[in-house]
Amino acid sequence: MTEITKAPQPKMPKVERITNVQQLMPMARVLIDREESSMYEGWKINPGQKILFINDATSDQLVAEALSAAAKEKGAHVNSITLEGFTDLKDSVDILDEMFSNNWYPDWAWEAANEADLVLLTAFTKAPYVPKRKFSNNPKFANVEITADLMVSELETYPVELRNFIDEVTWEKLGNCPEIRWTDLEGTDITMSLTPEEWQKATDINMRKGGGIPYGHHGHLKLPTPSLGISGVLVTSSITFGGPVPKTSLILEKGRVAKVEGGGKFGDRLRESFEQYAGIDTSKVRGLGPGINWLTTMAICTNPKARRSPFFDELSGSARVFAWTQCHRRSGVIHSSIGEGLVSPTRYIIRHVDTYFGTVTTDRGVVIDKGHLTSLDDERVRRFAAKYGDPDKLLTEDWIPAVSGVNAP
Repeated sequence: MTEITKAPQPKMPKVERITNVQQLMPMARVLIDREESSMYEGWKINPGQKILFINDATSDQLVAEALSAAAKEKGAHVNSITLEGFTDLKDSVDILDEMFSNNWYPDWAWEAANEADLVLLTAFTKAPYVPKRKFSNNPKFANVEITADLMVSELETYPVELRNFIDEVTWEKLGNCPEIRWTDLEGTDITMSLTPEEWQKATDINMRKGGGIPYGHHGHLKLPTPSLGISGVLVTSSITFGGPVPKTSLILEKGRVAKVEGGGKFGDRLRESFEQYAGIDTSKVRGLGPGINWLTTMAICTNPKARRSPFFDELSGSARVFAWTQCHRRSGVIHSSIGEGLVSPTRYIIRHVDTYFGTVTTDRGVVIDKGHLTSLDDERVRRFAAKYGDPDKLLTEDWIPAVSGVNAP
């Protein structure tokens, strides 16, 4: 077992419990009046726009009510659909496979979406992984992945220009590096040997899809994957869009998972699906080989104020997912995905996982040190932060998770 003394101690800032819509209204007005940025909520709503909320009974209703009220104040036309959702669903693996990978919205909800200009999804799904549908009206879709306490957290008020500058400084130690070593106090130990051609291909895709940014999106710095040059072991106990699972070891050989050890129900589900869909050839890994067991994402997140909701254990369904998933935006967290394969007309399999105490090194230095993003200590970042307030406060990672066997029993 890793020595607990090597890891920073768990920490959760004091969080107020939100009990009424009025507590959310000031932030709701901000969110519906600002432009969206990657991992930073905002939905620029204009008078006269047709807004549809697709909600469910397990979502945080205060969030939906506040945003709806703010949109109406702005002069938008607001309608909402409230689905039954997955009431009382708390199991992380079932959330992953029932709420995320499956297209669980009924057809009539998608038909209603076609009448809107903007569809805000407070009922959990991930629009990029829903099997593609044709919409004659071409509505815009946006996820609302927040609970009430997260809606008014420091993540949402953090200066986005500062977060973006942190990205730039972090990328200086990552971009185009041929060798990257990634270890973690849970047991991850991965070597990435990346060719100039892989870097160029990834950069071209990121520049095209990420708005001209070589790492894809702000707050989520993507490294070239899939790659035959990735080998080692990825160890996790967190499903990004699900919750905690028993410690799971994914043995990687030439970019794909060759073996799964442990993981309880999660490990069983991985082993079963990898075998069942071993012959599927997906566009994400076309040319490398079939299967849904490829490492298809490795991304470093960069916002020091992201956290989990302390009320996670009280929640189920959509709100439970949102209470857990926002923490992967925190600086120093490494967000990965395994899979990406359309296995039926309504089922897209992908498994996102997180690690919290990584150390990432390149030939240019240490990028992350036991979960701490080192660019937060860079003097250039500190000077930039001083434009917005006290650098010590702005660049401190307020939340540190408790992970079994690392910094907790």
